[in-house]
Amino acid sequence: MLMQLVREQIAQRIGIRPKLPELFIYSTIRSCAAFLDGSTQEHEPDPLTQERAGESDSADPGAGGRDTDIAVIGLACRFPDAVDADQFWGNLVSGVDSVSRFPKKSFPSPGGITREYVPAGGLLQAPEWFDAGYFGYTPREALLTDPQHRVLLECSLEAIEGAGYDPDRFPGLIGIYAGSSLSTYTETLRARQQEDASITSWDILTGTTSDYLASRVAYKLGLRGPTANVQAACATSLYAVHFAARAVLSGECDLALAGGTSVRLPAALDNYRVGGITSPTGTCRPFDAAADGVIGGQGCGIIVLKRLSEAIADGDHIHAVLRGSAVNNDGRDRAGFTAPGVRGQVEVIRAAQRAADVTPSSITYLEAHGTGTRVGDPIEVAGLNHAFADGEPREQPCLLGSVKGNIGHTDAAAGIAGFIKTVLAVERGIIPPSLHYSEPNPDIDFAAGPFTVVTEPTPWEPAGLPRRAGVTSRGLGGGNAHVVLEQPPSPLPREHSAQDQVLVLSAHTPAALDELTARIAGRLTDHPELDLRDVAWTLQVGRRLHGHRRYAVVRDRQDALRVLSGDAPERLVTGDHARDGRAVALLVPETDAAQAVQHWTALGLKPDLTLTPDSSDAQIRAALDTPGRLFLEIGDSQLSARLREHPQWTPDHIAITVTDPLAALGELWLAGLPINWAAAHAEQPRRVPLPSYPFQRQRYLLEAGPIAQPTAPTADAEPDTELDTKLDTEQTVSKLFTQMLGLSDVDPQDNFFDLGGDSLVATELVGQLEQLLPVQLEVRSMYLAPSVRELTALLEEQMRDDPAVRRG
Repeated sequence: MLMQLVREQIAQRIGIRPKLPELFIYSTIRSCAAFLDGSTQEHEPDPLTQERAGESDSADPGAGGRDTDIAVIGLACRFPDAVDADQFWGNLVSGVDSVSRFPKKSFPSPGGITREYVPAGGLLQAPEWFDAGYFGYTPREALLTDPQHRVLLECSLEAIEGAGYDPDRFPGLIGIYAGSSLSTYTETLRARQQEDASITSWDILTGTTSDYLASRVAYKLGLRGPTANVQAACATSLYAVHFAARAVLSGECDLALAGGTSVRLPAALDNYRVGGITSPTGTCRPFDAAADGVIGGQGCGIIVLKRLSEAIADGDHIHAVLRGSAVNNDGRDRAGFTAPGVRGQVEVIRAAQRAADVTPSSITYLEAHGTGTRVGDPIEVAGLNHAFADGEPREQPCLLGSVKGNIGHTDAAAGIAGFIKTVLAVERGIIPPSLHYSEPNPDIDFAAGPFTVVTEPTPWEPAGLPRRAGVTSRGLGGGNAHVVLEQPPSPLPREHSAQDQVLVLSAHTPAALDELTARIAGRLTDHPELDLRDVAWTLQVGRRLHGHRRYAVVRDRQDALRVLSGDAPERLVTGDHARDGRAVALLVPETDAAQAVQHWTALGLKPDLTLTPDSSDAQIRAALDTPGRLFLEIGDSQLSARLREHPQWTPDHIAITVTDPLAALGELWLAGLPINWAAAHAEQPRRVPLPSYPFQRQRYLLEAGPIAQPTAPTADAEPDTELDTKLDTEQTVSKLFTQMLGLSDVDPQDNFFDLGGDSLVATELVGQLEQLLPVQLEVRSMYLAPSVRELTALLEEQMRDDPAVRRG
């Protein structure tokens, strides 16, 4: 607003009316005066017309890839109206406005005039719902964790599984770089802390601050690479992408997750104020003449990066190639701390293009920061015009868009929203429309550059060039980030395979297993181009392993659909007896012993016994002495029947007779045995994107009102018998277990740590016990007596044997 007043004063006093972006480019008195009188070069060089040094002369360095190229092999997101990337893409291509608008509000303005504005925001669907059980959270922990952390955790799992990798079985290092918006949930927790002493400052610190955002994901998913929180205001998540790419290139990790999250609960909308950046009409109109401000939004997005050469060699699905990136800051070369600069933007774009080894004229789409503010958009386009002025002939314009018209400004997740949109565009060959654009902002000089705002879904097949795009993001405080993306290389052709495949599925709960089965069937229905061997491979190696499992041996896609849809229930084998560390014995005819051991060892089994028809009763008895042992019968050894008839045979033992080798692999996997799936395939299949894990969410949102506190027996209720004393003690311990773990009920024999407790919660529980009962405890007591019943017995013993404590 002040700069607009400055412009009017300049026009009145010297008769020259500069464009708004020019005043932000020449933001000091000396540089502005030199610009207005035409003597810029006499005083100082124009930073925006300096020579573009060190750039490539080649528009297309070749399709073979460079050592510095990075593959985007996985992605996941949640944005307004979209629970996953496919739904997000569908909304973008269809031009869906996902901003929620509410009844108008009134506000007083100068002069006693009452004005109205439309409260609006891009809101997530049910961000307070979370699958706490999947990640091993107690209900209490889930309640005390900021929803934006929880959403990022779920998206991170979806992204890494979408890439086709299980962190527990990945041999290399996986890192994560992520950032979040300021936590509004902290305020709720601090207000509740005044009423509920069980909520500690440590709970609030670890549950809501951004310091523990990335490390929370690393802990829950088992990521052992570099883990860092990134904060750069609105540029946060694109900064994270840059740092993650650098970590992969430097060898600090083999895979890297990068992204950001911004979820405000309660979902308060930004209030309009005169002179602010919030739109009074409730609509974000990037680059348009009617642009009047930005709309706040919620969202989360995260991607998975890997060296392109390694992704190709490993048969990964490549969504896009990240050719280069750069970050910088405007420094003090701008009108004010919150004002955008131009020189920094130009320099960061040129640096990213140099890193990508491309010329601006080879880039045919640009995803802008594009906030839809009257002054911000002209300044951004002015910088883009300078950055893309390479003097090279351009056969077609560079299309321009901004995702903020669809979902609002998602703050720390803004950069990753634009990044994911552009990745999907370069992969699928369509540029989605930039919403709410009809007439250009008069302060934007589109004639001075190559840009044209895209207003409808546009097929993207540039003549003689790969699909190539830039993504830019800017943060309040001067942060700038830019990346260059390119369409993925085409996979090499291969011969059709008619081999049977074994599909394996696992989940944390039976309901999730059923839903996952239906999702895989749905994907095979919707994508007939999927190769069944790739689907099988991705399920075998690219998913976390859970206790509830099922498998099916199928011939082709149609057969898989029939079995997964339940039309052949006898072929969809389900079990819940997966067990780690299960001992294995082979039952073989004596002549086949060495060959059988070699074959099944190559498939990942490690048998410690080999039994033949000549094995003695003592050997059989010794084999059955091992609980849960699995016996794999190869050929007609006649041993499995003998084992089942033995008095020491238990339901925990398993005997599998190999009639169909793939079914045998399914049975072994069902029992929890590690399988070397690569050895089961004649050639290396490829990973393909498959439906993500079906989280079984519940609502976790801290409500008003204190949590009930357990109380010790009162003097009036002092027990008269030893039994009554024990019951009162057990009741107190049980209430503390339920309170500290956030559970409605606890079985007296359940282990505190199996229920989700940890050392910090145990310390708090011990402290509460010492306040409620006449005992003195150490935290290690919880490890010695981890159940309600065991801890009650320990407390009763202490109170009975220590009169001093009893009197205290």
